[in-house]
Amino acid sequence: MSSQPQASGQLTGTQLETALLPQSYFPAGFTLSSATAVNSGAALTSAPAKYDLATISCSTFLQHLGSAGFGETAMAANTFAAQPQAYDQLVYQFGSAGAASGFVAGIKALAGRCHTFTLTDNGATGTLSLSAADGAQVGGHPSLELRQTGKIGGSSIALTMQLSASGVDVFAGATVGVGASEPTGLATSTIVYTLMKRQAAAAELS
Repeated sequence: MSSQPQASGQLTGTQLETALLPQSYFPAGFTLSSATAVNSGAALTSAPAKYDLATISCSTFLQHLGSAGFGETAMAANTFAAQPQAYDQLVYQFGSAGAASGFVAGIKALAGRCHTFTLTDNGATGTLSLSAADGAQVGGHPSLELRQTGKIGGSSIALTMQLSASGVDVFAGATVGVGASEPTGLATSTIVYTLMKRQAAAAELS
């Protein structure tokens, strides 16, 4: 992977959505889950964080990662699924590079206190665990590998997410398996790297 410049400028959520990988980037059979597609809209936001990573519960964090509310100026995310597997992708944009890197550092610290916790989703309850470790650089930028394992309603859940802060943006890609192994056709680092390149192109066009 060649080095990528740090993300700069401020794009709206609508613009960031155009930087997300389209269906053609994912293995055959994986299609967009429309219910998961979200962006922060056509204007930048300046509201303070609704969710404080230092105090948020482990279950609330997982339920809201991939949605607005972490103090970002814009965000976009979606999921491509071929049940029981899926790929997640997201971009969070912040007002400064320090805020972006602080978001990743906050997730690492949160994982450190979320070794075992209970989560209820759609009426099903289970026990999950989070762990985080420094990952390989992506496009010349440091990354964090977040792992989620456990069971909900009797079904095993495994998720590996790679997050990388580049300038004002945090790029993330994940592989997910529910009652199955995680998909292997597309690496999380490839998702993150391609998001970096597509965001740079979107920023130039804007």
